[in-house]
Amino acid sequence: MMYNRILVPLDGSQNADKALDVALGVSKNFGCEIQLLSIVHHIHNDADSLSSKLYEGLSTNAHKIIEAARDRAWNKGLTIKGYVRDGNPKKEICEFAKENDADLIIMGKSGANAFDRLVLGSTTAYVIRNADTQVLVVNA
Repeated sequence: MMYNRILVPLDGSQNADKALDVALGVSKNFGCEIQLLSIVHHIHNDADSLSSKLYEGLSTNAHKIIEAARDRAWNKGLTIKGYVRDGNPKKEICEFAKENDADLIIMGKSGANAFDRLVLGSTTAYVIRNADTQVLVVNA
């Protein structure tokens, strides 16, 4: 099967970085388009300045993750598209893949939080069960 568009969700974890490496290799060999997605878990409350500041920090971090990944791709001679969205990461990944006609999702086995690192991450498990496309899970 040939893939045309690969979605790589990024959260700054080692597993997500490894998933990006795999996607860059696939793209370089087969000429597929890569779309990066970083999601800011929608937790902020405008009435609470601390929550608002936390949200701003998370949003800034998500943009930095995308920029760093773009730089890695550029260094390999590839141009990729990056997106930052707000919401529930599990649902946003599946929705983004469907909206953007992703042929394949390449993602890390587990994410950045401690609980996810103990087992197959809850976000990864959700995406495997609910995505309308194939999912390749990468272990760092």
